[in-house]
Amino acid sequence: MAPKKEVKEKQVKGDQAEEMVLAYMKETNRPFANADVSANLKNRVPKAAAVKVLATLAEKGQLTVKPYGKQLIYLYNQSLLEVLDPKELASLDKEIKEIKEQLEEKRKELKSLQLDLSSKEALPKTKDLAKEIERVQAENDITLKALAPFRSTSNGEAAINPMSAEETKKIDNDFNKWRKEWTDRRKIYKELLGMLTDGGQIDNTTQFEEDQGIVRDDDEAIEVEKGEFVALSTPIRQIVKRQTTVQKVVNGNGKRNEPNGIVESAEEGAKKKKAKKA
Repeated sequence: MAPKKEVKEKQVKGDQAEEMVLAYMKETNRPFANADVSANLKNRVPKAAAVKVLATLAEKGQLTVKPYGKQLIYLYNQSLLEVLDPKELASLDKEIKEIKEQLEEKRKELKSLQLDLSSKEALPKTKDLAKEIERVQAENDITLKALAPFRSTSNGEAAINPMSAEETKKIDNDFNKWRKEWTDRRKIYKELLGMLTDGGQIDNTTQFEEDQGIVRDDDEAIEVEKGEFVALSTPIRQIVKRQTTVQKVVNGNGKRNEPNGIVESAEEGAKKKKAKKA
């Protein structure tokens, strides 16, 4: 089906055009150029006619005109507008205030209804109730099964007594303590191994660990370590403190005096030995 053609408005001229333009300018009470007036009236007053009509109305004092660049801007003469007395203005202000209050109440009511609608939309639909009931019952069965040992009794006492908050906290603290101790020792071993390797004392790390009976964590242990229960954050040690600990393990006192009187660290000495061998 072909789209309907827009019906063109019948153009007006003469006094009818002046009345139309004047009524429009008074109703909108905004500044316009002649092209804007013609376009806003849907060309019922052609652009050429609008220029003449606006100029005529300005000469009669019904419009005010002001040049703006190459254009003339027309505005309805503000002195011709009806001025309300103070009582009428006060009445309008009161009416506006009341309407604003009503609007605010309606907004609050709308917000409450929207929240109510959202909560109801979040509920399972009627067609899904059967599946939802099955899901809740399955979860309930799992919970009851987990609680069964605590509810069963033997000689009047519960088969399993839950730990207190203090006991749970003690276990957590012990776990964190030994976890930190194990992590620190592993770090020291890795740093020591790296220093001995760089210093040339160890050529084959795998052979060295086999000779010393050192067993690395397998894939299963690594996966467990990265799990949510075991992977705990470890405190960051100061670099100086860590280096001192490693040096003490290697040299006993961590330092040695060279003939020239300069104090040299174990790492620096290992690098010099490597350079001499090269």
